[in-house]
Amino acid sequence: MNRLHPPISASGRRRMARLAALLASAVLVAGCQQELYGGLVERDCNEMMAALLQNGVDAQKKSPDGGKTWTLAVDDKQIVKAMEVLRARGLPATRYDDLGALFKKDGLVSTPTEERVRFIYGVSQELSDTLSKIDGVVVARVHIVLPNNDPLAQVAKPSSASVFIKYRPNANLATLTPQIKNLVVHSVEGLKYDEVSVTSVAAEPIDLVSAAQPSAQKSGGVALVGVLIAVVVCVLLAAGGGVLWWRARKQGGAGAGGLAARLRGGGGGDANAAASQQAAAR
Repeated sequence: MNRLHPPISASGRRRMARLAALLASAVLVAGCQQELYGGLVERDCNEMMAALLQNGVDAQKKSPDGGKTWTLAVDDKQIVKAMEVLRARGLPATRYDDLGALFKKDGLVSTPTEERVRFIYGVSQELSDTLSKIDGVVVARVHIVLPNNDPLAQVAKPSSASVFIKYRPNANLATLTPQIKNLVVHSVEGLKYDEVSVTSVAAEPIDLVSAAQPSAQKSGGVALVGVLIAVVVCVLLAAGGGVLWWRARKQGGAGAGGLAARLRGGGGGDANAAASQQAAAR
């Protein structure tokens, strides 16, 4: 019996392979990811990814070295929006130095001037780190001025400090200005309350509608690719089914014709035998 499902020819296999490659390329183009940051610790990577996802930016993280460092990737059409979101959030977070690291024993002898500069820098870094922990603060910087007064001078120059804070638009830090000044005053020796200035600046709000548009466009592109793939698969199935049906019908027609011929041949032989028997009886 002839098979009703003939094997696919070599040319057919080549056409199907080319079609599969084309569909795979379309899927890759629809969801191309571009690395935005690398060498991140996992905590910073998670904070950045959460901020991007909250604002409609598709983000993914991966580790190239088994969890030691992390990279953050976004859709290549959303890079500009991703950078705007991270800038408004102050991410990745600034890493501040501490006094312990600045004054660690390294075997080198520092001059009094170097020790003084290092101390002022360390205090500024620790105060900036402390202020950045306040909810709603995006960026915090503290600048300290400790004049090197002459012990024999009759008039000493006062110490001073300036604080810069960038905060989220929905955060109200105006009521915290006195507490911020008190924190700085009690952290720097000889500093008076009136010699501390605080400058607070609100960050620009993020346009959530514009941030969501690239994601919607990407989703629409992926959906369109899915529809095209489904249409192509349906066409292939219909074409394959039509070929199989046509071959089956052709083979079935040939078998029915042969059977009819055999039946007609068998019926003629029986009629001839009956006629011969009747002639002999007469």
